[in-house]
Amino acid sequence: MPLSTEKKFLYSRVTIIALFAGGFIFAFAGFNGFPLWYGGFVLCFWSALGMLNYSERSSIWLLHARPWFFALFYASLASTAFLADTFGLGMHLWFYPFYEGWGLLWVWLVLYPIGGLTVLELLYVLSGWFGEHLRFEEHKGTAWHRFLDVFEYIVFLSLIAAVAAGAAGIEIAITAPLTLILAMVWIPAALVKFWSHTRHPGHYATFIALTALLAAISHGLPGTIAREWVYLDAPFLALSILGLPLFVWIDWFLFTLFPLRLWLFITLHPRVR
Repeated sequence: MPLSTEKKFLYSRVTIIALFAGGFIFAFAGFNGFPLWYGGFVLCFWSALGMLNYSERSSIWLLHARPWFFALFYASLASTAFLADTFGLGMHLWFYPFYEGWGLLWVWLVLYPIGGLTVLELLYVLSGWFGEHLRFEEHKGTAWHRFLDVFEYIVFLSLIAAVAAGAAGIEIAITAPLTLILAMVWIPAALVKFWSHTRHPGHYATFIALTALLAAISHGLPGTIAREWVYLDAPFLALSILGLPLFVWIDWFLFTLFPLRLWLFITLHPRVR
């Protein structure tokens, strides 16, 4: 017997509350030193936020309605996470006390991509709370817009190539500063690209910055106690803020922008819109 609309709404809200409770329990466990807190934290919060955002056609909706596009999106997140994490491990920026060998597949295939999905859903929630629902649309197609698209695309691919080279251990003395420079160029280029695809660019810039800040705090700070991963002193950007190295704050800004960049490609596809 099919459920009524009222029962569906009630059950969905009960599920969302239970998932939020689970996420907070895992976060609390992390703050109390439980080292394997992050997987449960991101799984619960991604599911809860995704259910809240279902009507906005976010990632949970994509998983349900367009599973092949979701698989492509997820694989892109996991692949890039693998490259970036391998680069960071090779640079001795962090390490995982509890994961090695095949155990790192849990990090690359679950923790990173679902963490990225959680950040994306958080952006949807924040934009909705402030009355500006996240909507991407085709830009006006002027010469200026086309130039921005090409420039951002070139920088984006160059950044991925530099990260891949660093992950492969190719000329670390060159690829490390090159990656940092490209990242600093890509961040404003990506923001301008996002602005050209939204109706209220000033508002979205605020949402993106706030999402990156909240993500760094909620995902990063418990890790400093639980030590599921351990940050090491970087040869650059070694200044710490709230116990997190400066390069970690930059990483979280990138970790907010990158899923959004891939999401822009997915949401503007004719078979998804």
